[in-house]
Formats: sequence, C-alpha cells, structure tokens
Amino acid sequence: MTASRFPRFIASAALFVLVALAASVALAQDKPECQEIRDIVYKTVGDREIKLNLFIPLNENGEMIKGEPLLIWLDTGCWYSGEPGDGGIWRHLDALKKGFAVASVSHRPISEAIFPAPMEDVRAAVRFLRKHASDYGYDPERFAVCGASSGGHLSLTLGISDEKTIFNVGDNLDVSGQVQRVVDFFGPADFEVAFQRFADQSIDCIYIANGVPRSAAKPDDPNHAKLMDNARKYSPINYVDANFAPTIILQGNDDTIVPLSQSALMYERLKIDGVRSQFIVSDGGVHDPSSLGSKIFMSREIYEFLGW
Repeated sequence: MTASRFPRFIASAALFVLVALAASVALAQDKPECQEIRDIVYKTVGDREIKLNLFIPLNENGEMIKGEPLLIWLDTGCWYSGEPGDGGIWRHLDALKKGFAVASVSHRPISEAIFPAPMEDVRAAVRFLRKHASDYGYDPERFAVCGASSGGHLSLTLGISDEKTIFNVGDNLDVSGQVQRVVDFFGPADFEVAFQRFADQSIDCIYIANGVPRSAAKPDDPNHAKLMDNARKYSPINYVDANFAPTIILQGNDDTIVPLSQSALMYERLKIDGVRSQFIVSDGGVHDPSSLGSKIFMSREIYEFLGW
C-alpha cells in the first residue's frame, strides 16, 4: 500500500465504523422496551366494559421477561377515570427498564357509579391480573399498586386483607384481591376525620362519591348520618390489621387538597398494627407527585421499600 493511499484507507475505515455505530445505535433506539397489550377487559357491568393496559418488559433479544413483579398504576383523579393509560408514575420511574411488568388500570367514574364501585373495580382488576399471571408471565405473588390522591385512596383499599375487606365481590374470587405492596401518594385515608375537621376544605367529588350534597357535612342535615356511615365504611384506615400490605406514603406539607393529617393518621395506624410502613413528608410539596422529590430520590425510596 502506497503512502498516498494509506490516509484514504484510514478515513474509509473510520467512516465505516461510524456508520456501523450509528446503525447499531439507531437499531437499539428502535427496539421496543416492552410488549404492549391494550384494552384488556377485566370486568363487565351489563354492557359496560372496564379495561386495563398491560406492559411486559422485553430483554435485549426481544423476548418477554418473565417471573418478575407486577407494578400497577391506578388511572384516576377525584375518582373519575377514563381509558387506561401508560403506567403513570411507574413509567416515569423506569419500571420497565428495571424488568418489572406494569399494568395501568381504569375504573368506573363516580359520575357513572358512586362508592363502592371504584373500590370494587380495582379489586376486580387485581384478581383478574393474578388469575392470568401465567398467561402474561409476571409473578402472581408480588404485586405493588400506586396511585395519587383518589388513586392513593384506592391503592390503600387494595392493601386490605381479603378476610377483612368489603370490596372483594364479583369474578375470580378463587384468587386474592390484595396486593403485596402499596405506594400511596397523598390519598385520603379517614373520611370521618376529614368531614369532621375539614368539611369546608373537602372538594366536591368527595361528596359526589358518597352520594350526598355538600350540606350533608352539617350535623343537622338529614343526610349527615348517611355521610358519616359512608365515611366509616369507605375509609381504608378502618380495615387495617396485621395482615395489611406493607405501605409507603408520600405527601407534601403544603398540600391544600388532602390534609397532611390524613397520611399521618394512616401511618400511625399502620405502626400500631405492626405493618411495615414508611412516611415521607416533602417540605414545600403540594398536591402533585412531581413536587415531592426528584426522580432519583423517589426511585431510590420506592424501590428500596418494595425490596424486589
């Protein structure tokens, strides 16, 4: 090889390497991280289909990763829910990249069916997912649920043991409707205390969910007794025992929607009954998970608590 051709050879070889590297990067970027199974009907009420989306992680060969835990996100706000989404906070915390399967679960909104319909729906979703674990490949003994606000409340109801819950009704009752871990972002836990102390601050959807007008919070209102009976019935704090699922609670001290005392009361009750629990209060945090800490912080705290 002559000296004049040598630089051209080096340049051509370098160009080939760069092209090959770019192609491999593009191929890696195009490779899906999961198999998406959308619009799975987990429950029907008359002609109404209630759905969830499922995301199964894939390995570097494009094969489904099996035997790992399932992380459930509840798609809800103020107990209103539409179509199931993409996994909420779990996708933000890179659950699929860590090898976890993810489910995104919707429920009937309270404009369609008031309490206890949302609690019964998400419980039915857990039973459905557990019943079909072998079909999709995740571990039926390691379910975690997460939700924010009303989703936090519903997540707490999924921590209740099957023996104690009143929400375990419908199909697939041969499998458990309880999850093994609860991640609660500022969910209401004790409606009775909320109505007694914070009736004026409670937002409209809480009253709608209980099937009464706002005036029912007044002791002399004819609907007051019904409201307080419902408050006790639909508060997860009243179902805590030693078999409640380990629970991590996250809330900010500037939350103006759900009083911080709701999370504090739930945490104290969990401790009294010996349930493994953790309570993280974020200084300046508001009614928004993104205000409660960085992605790195939340990932560390939540995944360490899961212990999986």
